[in-house]
Parts: sequence; C-alpha cells; structure tokens
Amino acid sequence: MVKKFRLDAHKDEIQIFNRRLFVASGVVCVLATILIGWMINLQFYNHDYYSERSEGNRLHSQFIPPTRGLIYDRNRNLLADNRPIFNLTVVRETAADFEKSVELLRREIGLTDEELDQYRTRLSRRAVPHTSVPLKFKLTDDEIAHIAVNQHKLPGISVEAQLVRYYPYGESIAHAIGYVSEINREELTRMSEEQVRDYRGTNQIGKTGIEKTYEDFMHGSVGFETVEKNNRGRVTRVLGRTDPEPGRDIQLHLDVSLQLAAEQALGDRRGAIVAIDPATGGILAMVSKPGYDPNLFVTGISRDQLAELNASRYSPMFNRAVNSRVPGSTIKPFIGLAGLYHGVVTPDTMIADPGFYRLPSRARPYYDWTWWVDKSGHGSVNLERAIYQSCNTYFSHVAVELGIQTIHDYLLTWGFGVNASIDVPEANRGIVPSPAWKRATKNEPWYPGETPAEGFGNGMFQATTLQMASAVATIANHGVFKRPRFLKAVQDGAADDFADILFDGEEVAQPLLPPGEQIALVRKAMEHTVSKPYDRNNRRHEGTAYPFVAGAKPLAYPMGGKSGTAQVVGFQVDARGNRTERTDTNDDHLNHAMFIAFDASPRSRIAVAVFVENGEGGSSVGGPLAREVLDAYMLPLLEKEAANADSLLLTSNP
Repeated sequence: MVKKFRLDAHKDEIQIFNRRLFVASGVVCVLATILIGWMINLQFYNHDYYSERSEGNRLHSQFIPPTRGLIYDRNRNLLADNRPIFNLTVVRETAADFEKSVELLRREIGLTDEELDQYRTRLSRRAVPHTSVPLKFKLTDDEIAHIAVNQHKLPGISVEAQLVRYYPYGESIAHAIGYVSEINREELTRMSEEQVRDYRGTNQIGKTGIEKTYEDFMHGSVGFETVEKNNRGRVTRVLGRTDPEPGRDIQLHLDVSLQLAAEQALGDRRGAIVAIDPATGGILAMVSKPGYDPNLFVTGISRDQLAELNASRYSPMFNRAVNSRVPGSTIKPFIGLAGLYHGVVTPDTMIADPGFYRLPSRARPYYDWTWWVDKSGHGSVNLERAIYQSCNTYFSHVAVELGIQTIHDYLLTWGFGVNASIDVPEANRGIVPSPAWKRATKNEPWYPGETPAEGFGNGMFQATTLQMASAVATIANHGVFKRPRFLKAVQDGAADDFADILFDGEEVAQPLLPPGEQIALVRKAMEHTVSKPYDRNNRRHEGTAYPFVAGAKPLAYPMGGKSGTAQVVGFQVDARGNRTERTDTNDDHLNHAMFIAFDASPRSRIAVAVFVENGEGGSSVGGPLAREVLDAYMLPLLEKEAANADSLLLTSNP
C-alpha cells in the first residue's frame, strides 16, 4: 500500500513547533522566576547572614600569645629565658587531603607516629576553630628548606616562629625552678572562662616549682589580630591588632653561683642541699640529686625519654629537698631548747650516760652511738656537751621528761609538721607524732617505749631538708622565724624596675623560746660541734664533726652545726648489747646522713641543711658538704667586706 502525503502538512508542523516553543518559554519563565526569587532572597532577606559567612571565610581572628616573664636570681643572672624556635603547624580546616600531606612529611622531614599522635591530642584540646596547631617542634634549617620546596603540596600547613621557655642551667635548677609544658584538658577545665581566653594561642603553662607557683605573674594576657586569608589558609594581610600584655619578670632570692656550688658538692651522691638567708627566709639554694633536664618538657617530652626518667632506680623527678624526711640527730638542738623552755633541764643539769638509757622499771636499753664503738658512754654530760657530742642518752631522758604531747606541741611552733614555706606548695609537711596522730594513722595507742627515740631523731618524727634548713636558720637568727620563700621581687613598670614583695601572713607565730642566753648556749654548743678539738685529758671531748670540718682545714668564720645519721635497716642486738653487723652490700641499706649548719657570726648570713641518701656518716659525709657550701657563700662575701673596709679606710685617710 502506498502512503499519500498532503501538500499543506507544513501547517501542522508549524503548530507543533509553536506548542513546543510555548512550553519551553513557560519552563524558561518559571526557572527565571525561581532564580530571580532566589537572588532576591539572598540579596535582601538573607543578606546579613550570608555576608557574615562570606566574611568568615575571608577574615579570621587569631590570638597572639604573650611573652612569658623571665626569672632572675638575686644577682640578676637569668634562670629562665625565652628563645625562638620554628614549628610546623596545621590549620586543620584548610588542610585538604591531610593524610597525603602527612605521607609527604614522613618522607621529607621524618615525621614520626609519636609526633602525629601528639598533634591529634593538641587538636582535640583546641578551643578555637581555624587556629593553627603544632605538628612538629624545633624544625632544623634543613627541615625548613624541605618544607619550603614542597609548600605548594601542603595546603593548610606552614612554618611558624614561636618563643618557648629555655633553662640555661638545665638540670642544676630543675627542682627549684620547675618547668613549663603543654597545657592539658584537665588544666583547662579548672580555669574560668577569662583564664581560658588568656591561654588561647599559647601551648604552655607552669607545671611545677616556681613556674607553677607564679604562673599568674609570668603568663601575661593574650592579644589578637584580624587577618585576611586566601582559600589556602594563608594570611594575605592584617586588618587589625590588639597587642598582648607580656608577663612580668620575677627575681628570686636564689643565688645561682651557690646553687652550682651545692650541686658540685653533692657530686654523684643522691641527696639534697637547702640554703637559707636567716634574716629574710629567702631560699639561696635548693638542690636535689639526681635531677633532670627541664628543657625536655617544654615542647613535650618523648615517650622514650619519659619512660627512661620513670624507670630510673633513683627517681630523678623526686625532689628530695622537699620530700625526703630523715632528720636523725639534727633534731637534738630543738629537743634541748624544748627542755630548757619547759624547765625539765637547765644549762647546768648533769645526766649520767653509761652508754645507754633505760626507762624507769624497764629492762630494754636504748643504746648511744658510743656503745657500738667501745661499749662506753659519755659519762656525766650537760646540755652543751650533749649537743656537740651528740649524746643519745641525754636527749632520751629529756624526751621522756617532756612527754610526747609536749614535744609535739613545741616542735609545731618551729615549722615542723606543716608546710610553713610561702611559695613551695609541693613541700611535704613531715610528721610530728603525738598520741592522737598515731591513733588516727595507725589505730594504735602511744606506748611509753616509743618516746625515748623521739629525743634523738630515730623515732617517728620526720622532717624535710627544707624544714631542717628553716629551723636551723631560726637558731642562726637568734630565735626569730622567717617563713622560707623563693620570690624576692617582681617587675614593676620598666624592664629593670623591680619591687620587693611583701607577703600576706608574714607575721607568723614565733617558736617557743627559752631566755636569750640559753639560745646563745645552744648556738655555742653547735659551734663546738664543728670547732671543739680533742682533749687528751678527757676522751671524746671533741665536737663530733671537728675532725671533718674545722680539723680538716681552719675556718675563716665561726660556724655552727649538728650532724645526724638515720638508720635504714635495723640491727639485731643480743642480751649483752652486741649487735649483728650488716653483711649485705646493698647500698640502699646504708644509713642516711644529715647535717645542719650556719654562719655563727652575730648576724648570720646563711644556714644550710644537707641530706645524703645512704651516705652513712652525718659528720664525716654531711659535715664537709655543709662547709663546702658555706665556704662558697661566705668566703667571697668576706673578701668583699674586707675590700670595702679597705676602700673606706683609704677614703677617710687620704
């Protein structure tokens, strides 16, 4: 069948075309209407909202950390500085394909898994979006060059300069100054909103020691600036800026020359030395060994380094100056003063010492140290000789006569059993035992047989090296107690303008004291400890420390002192008073050595306490160390005073 075509079919085609054109025009009009409506909505109804979002993508507020205040010693030697370093930082919001960038950084600069883990931890603590977070600290010049070459492949990642803490004396001052390190979430949660704001843009906060105690002084207030950034997160220009307020510098009583001398005196021994200015309570030196390098913590210590410190047998992070609590016989001068104050003895009271002490109606003897030498005693002794000869029997008698409660109440007035320091909050309180204390801590009564040992420091009484230094400084200061403190002055205005600090609570309760001449007697007895030579007509009538201190080399100034030796492992004693000697060779079982000393001039300038862990002899080991520290401080001072006197003499006699 053949299909026929009409000659006027083009009219139908025109109609079809027109219908399609109409439909298409309608669709276009509808779409145009929607587009125009959407533009009106954007430009008029939601203009403010989208304008702010647009500006937010272009403009950013970034915080400017304040410069941390510096720490100086009493002679303006710098103890804690700020030094510039270069860090690799990441703005996570603009770091596209971050994992790819990480792989590149692993190849180019050796980025480690630990550094990446630490970065993620910092990122989780970040309080403000679009701020940079350190990925790697302390870039070398070579690493910076590698990053610069590959910068176009590292969006959102850049090199930034930062000032960080630096401790020029390192391990030598670690336990005195402390250190700063990265702030953590727990510390942030303890802060107020205003405090949190001041820590935006900074990563560090004082963790221990002076750095922590005076954080508010040294931190300063954060600043901020408004910047314009491109789509890669790079700053193109700064639009506005509010400068940060730098932290204030502080000056300590610490004398870094004395600190180094005390550290050198201890050498490789484990222990602590604390030196105090008796007139002010200012801590002139605080050494604890072994120590650690505080610079390791500033930008985050590695796992391996931290594990090494924690695994050390001798605990370098442990501050023996404020936590070790072994007084030994160094407590005897204070027990003597208690006896004088309460009238149980006088300076002339004589007590017979056959080499041991027995409680009335008791068989158990408390042996004096002379018993282990030749099974003898000191004979008839008074307080002065009991101190310089370190007679356990005498002080056992005084302790029993006083009673444990009276001893407890008296020693509290000397700063024992409390942390009396102004700015060493981590210092241990020690223990001043009493019946109530024993009942509360051990759920046992106080037994009469426990009291004699409290008189010579081998009972339950415990005091730190800092407490012993403070107590002997009070004796050196003729009974006037000054609370120990580090801080001397704070920056006030100009960089070189410092104002001395007066602390609240400076006027504290003073020790209970006997008459002044009796305090002088105790001071004189402590002088005899180091300077009284051997009397051939009266055996052992020499100071216990004389052979090791004044006898070894003449003193250039009067010096007082008292030794102490504390047992670590006890000895078994048979009925005849013979003890089983220690046969093991474990150094940890050796006795601890203590020595307290002071410049015994009418106006004492320094008091020192020495603790040597497992050092054995208080006099033979602690005495020479104490003298070495006193010499390091006193000899230059005496030379300077002599030079000033000569200068004054020449001026007055032209």
